[in-house]
Amino acid sequence: MKLSSKRELYEYLVLLESRLRSRGSEALSKGLAAAARMANSIPATEFIGESRIALRRVLAEENGILSRIESTELQDVLIQLDAAVDRR
Repeated sequence: MKLSSKRELYEYLVLLESRLRSRGSEALSKGLAAAARMANSIPATEFIGESRIALRRVLAEENGILSRIESTELQDVLIQLDAAVDRR
């Protein structure tokens, strides 16, 4: 998944949050929802940072809730966010 805007990152967070919630992972979904809510209230750099924190937690703690494809997609998004931070 290639993200090209803050809006696309927001939409990815909301989508992943919904998936996790529907699969019974309330704690992880709440972290993503909190990060997504910040999209319009903080600068883009901070939003990327908060998103990275929430997504890394999901990757570390999801324990098979995500499919292999979803996990790979999450890793790809984190690589993009890391690169975005490195460029700033």
